[in-house]
Amino acid sequence: MDEQSEVKRRKGGRQALPDDLRRSIRREVWLSPLELADLKARASALGITPGEYMRHAITESPMPKPPVPQVNLAAWRELARLAANTNQYQYAVNNGSAHAWQPDLIPDLLNAIREVRMTLLGVASDSDGEGAR
Repeated sequence: MDEQSEVKRRKGGRQALPDDLRRSIRREVWLSPLELADLKARASALGITPGEYMRHAITESPMPKPPVPQVNLAAWRELARLAANTNQYQYAVNNGSAHAWQPDLIPDLLNAIREVRMTLLGVASDSDGEGAR
């Protein structure tokens, strides 16, 4: 045998994981039909497989956030236009080219819009009371 045939050739694809990270052990779990339905429902609500859900549960790692519904994304986009228009109005008030009936309410309105938009995405908003002025 020559030197080239002794070298082990690697096939294509990604590199193998180290042994301690490779999932090579399988355990079976017996579930009732109700438990299986519950497991599938919980996993699909988060957009993951039942196996991934169980892995997160037993390792006590944080569960992924559920995907944002399309209706929330559409509402978020519509509120972006309202926020932009409100911001333009605040800019005009600050320049003196427009006169708001109560200019102090505009930052509160902007904060409320931001809070609603973040809620639509499932993100906790920081309610520190600071507004865009």
